[in-house]
Amino acid sequence: MPRIESVTAELLHDQPLVNVITRVRDSDGLEGVGEAWWGIFDRDRPSRTASPVIAVVNDLLAPRLVGRDPDAIERLWFELWDWGYRYADQGIFPMGLSGVDLALWDLKGKRLGAGVAALLGGPVSDGIPAYASFPRYANRERLVAETARALEAGFTAVKLHEVDPDMVAVLRDEFGDALKIMVDVNGHFDPLEAIAVGTRLGELGVTWFEEPVRPMRDHAAIARVGAAIECDLAAGENEYALADFDSLLATGALAYLQPEITKIGGLTAARRVSALAELYNVALCPHNFRLGPALYASVQWAFTSPASRWLEIPWVPPGVAFSFPAPLPPMRDGLVLPLEGPGLGCG
Repeated sequence: MPRIESVTAELLHDQPLVNVITRVRDSDGLEGVGEAWWGIFDRDRPSRTASPVIAVVNDLLAPRLVGRDPDAIERLWFELWDWGYRYADQGIFPMGLSGVDLALWDLKGKRLGAGVAALLGGPVSDGIPAYASFPRYANRERLVAETARALEAGFTAVKLHEVDPDMVAVLRDEFGDALKIMVDVNGHFDPLEAIAVGTRLGELGVTWFEEPVRPMRDHAAIARVGAAIECDLAAGENEYALADFDSLLATGALAYLQPEITKIGGLTAARRVSALAELYNVALCPHNFRLGPALYASVQWAFTSPASRWLEIPWVPPGVAFSFPAPLPPMRDGLVLPLEGPGLGCG
């Protein structure tokens, strides 16, 4: 029986967009590759902002995993969660656990010669709609050009990180109502500001208004905004434990739930969040802004839940690259297709 030989996390930062990559190697020489959350963006100091998550993997989790059975993913996850609860059930501890969990699933799929979605029962659909997720541009001409480039690549929807509703109006004027537009403001507004902006976004027919208030996890404020505007809300990328998602969904404010697989504890935790999305009858839309194992894990996950409605594909300008070398997942007619290959499917 193989045993876990090593567990490591490292920062890849040879490109502007960094990745925190986790690796689990077993005694047979097989290696699973995962990803943990990469830290708050800091172009000048990426190693400092990612180092707390890396330390969780290398200093806390790895010593408790070496010598264990790599196929016992559920058991290992619950043992680590129970032990690490005294550190936190939110923040950097589940971020590190996410990376390890994804690497274990990748390793198991490679051992068995099967994709992760196949291990969990197989895809529940032939394709999932995808949107091109932009960085913030705050420039009308550039925003129009990047939207045109995304449409040429086959996308039918884009997500903006603009805080000015007039930027949405520019795209409506340029591309018409056929273009689906999501707007993520990353908690930029207080509740009164969010209501004003959300009212305008509703008039512009956006698909959703994401993380409308600060603090981003103020569930009561999110509910206030949702009750005051005629625009669907999306949130969840900054929730962690199952109880956090239950609290958010119990407000009734969300139409779209957006867990971040590199924050919540990985795929093992994601499967339980899927059940909550189905229970509350909301659309599951995994959050992701990395090209690499995190994206591929999100795709594998999304294909296992009938609640899945959208997949987020990071869309950056030419010349800007992610540090992990992986292609975009296969797409056709605006849909992401089931992944081929063993494990997570990204090598």
